[in-house]
Amino acid sequence: MLLELTIKNIALIESLRVEFARGFNVLTGETGAGKSIVVDSINLALGGRADRDLIRTGAEKASVQALFDISKNQRALDFARALDIDVEDGLIAIRRELSREGRNICRVQDVVVPLSSLKQLTAHLMDIHGQHEHQALMNPAKHLDFLDAFGGEGHAKALAEVSRLHAERGKIAVQLKRLMSDVSEKERLFDMLSFQAQEIAAAKLKPGEEQKLEKKLSVLENSEKIRQGVESAYTLVYQGDGRAPSAQEGLLRSAEAMDRIASLDERYGALAGRLRELYYGAQDVGYELQSLLDDLEFEPQLLDKIAARLDMIHRLERKYGATVEEVIAFGATAESRLSELKRGDESIAALKKQYKDADAKLREACARLTELRRASAENLASEICAQLKDLGMGKTRFEVRVEPEEKPTAAGMDRVEFMISPNPGEPLKPLASIASGGEISRVMLALKAISVDAEGVDAMVFDEIDTGVSGRMAQVVGEKMCLIARSRQVLSITHLPQIAALGDAHFLVEKVAGEDRTDTHVRLLDEAGRVHELARLVGGAAETESSLSHAAHMLKEAAGRKTQL
Repeated sequence: MLLELTIKNIALIESLRVEFARGFNVLTGETGAGKSIVVDSINLALGGRADRDLIRTGAEKASVQALFDISKNQRALDFARALDIDVEDGLIAIRRELSREGRNICRVQDVVVPLSSLKQLTAHLMDIHGQHEHQALMNPAKHLDFLDAFGGEGHAKALAEVSRLHAERGKIAVQLKRLMSDVSEKERLFDMLSFQAQEIAAAKLKPGEEQKLEKKLSVLENSEKIRQGVESAYTLVYQGDGRAPSAQEGLLRSAEAMDRIASLDERYGALAGRLRELYYGAQDVGYELQSLLDDLEFEPQLLDKIAARLDMIHRLERKYGATVEEVIAFGATAESRLSELKRGDESIAALKKQYKDADAKLREACARLTELRRASAENLASEICAQLKDLGMGKTRFEVRVEPEEKPTAAGMDRVEFMISPNPGEPLKPLASIASGGEISRVMLALKAISVDAEGVDAMVFDEIDTGVSGRMAQVVGEKMCLIARSRQVLSITHLPQIAALGDAHFLVEKVAGEDRTDTHVRLLDEAGRVHELARLVGGAAETESSLSHAAHMLKEAAGRKTQL
């Protein structure tokens, strides 16, 4: 159950902390006071949409924290352990933080968790019924979801199997369609792919070849410059030019000069040795330079050949890829497609058989799912009728109609629609076309009452589920929520005094205008406060002695009625 809700900088709320009670909690307040902000905040904590527009004007950050007692909720405890989250004394704190920069942080027990994990956890904690679910009930396309949710784990497994088989059949269909398309234009494709594959194969490309050729081309294009450099170096190091000795000859003479005085000082002898080493080194360099000169032979034909090869490579790259490696890969793909085309007829026959087998398996799975749905439809209709009897619609006939569809989808081969006959003697007609707002509200409450045990949640929020309900029916709807609140916590946003009077705890949501800001407050009403608020709900803004007396009488009667329930 939800023990405490703390809201900071959400819409009109600057700072708010509310402690909820067990059982039936009701929240009332004038239109625009901020009741929907409280529901939005709870939804935000449960993992709902995080809209930056929720952040209070002038604030940079906003947050909502919800403290739950999950000591008796084994599903929630197990999921929390799976997330490696410690649960002390059965309490778990969920916090959602928003910022104008777009950050959206989810924390459970101060541990940051992904939004998907938060949603999975809170699905075991609380269920919110809002106006959108009324709209879903009015949309026959959504009735299938209601039925599958009622079917529980068995439906979920059967539906997952149908979805898996539908996806498998879809993959085969894509392959088959592509191959059929290829074959229909086989001649054009075959000629094009053959040309591409042959052109690339004839080039006999090698990875890295382009870089090597460009390097070699650069050498050939600069051969004269290279020769001049090598010859100059060879002359200076090894040969000499007649006017001055070569480097190696100069080093040799220097070494001999130092040798002649080596006996006079050991330093002279050391220098003589170093000069002789340099001489040998210069001599080796001279040999290498001579070898380079011998290898330098300018070949115009080779230059033309390399340039032509590079031109061919660049042409292929313009057509098939930015690099030699990409051109080679393109050729391999073309060869593969050619092979597919060559064995196209065989492949099509094989794929057609695969598709037929996959379709048969899918239809079998859909048939099993249909059987489950029809059985569940009878049970759901029976339980809804029982619930509607408690809600003052005892003579209503209700049917969950499951009709076959021709083509399998990821959701099976069924069309589901809720049919209703609120009055004896009237035929069953689609719920969406004949039900009044009050009847829709009661059908939805019946669905919630049925599903609450299957879902295993500890708390439920009803956001104005009493739309279109008044008088005696308001009393009946309130009593039904009281019965649900016997086994779990219920929070109801209501504008009806009959429902508000039945609450175990009554909170007033009110808007307080300051000098320059407006704020929303929520406070728990005592007995006198409840009388005044019920009088407002009964008679409007003006309080009279009779409205206060009537409100006090309503509270007394509601207390007695709750004892009888």
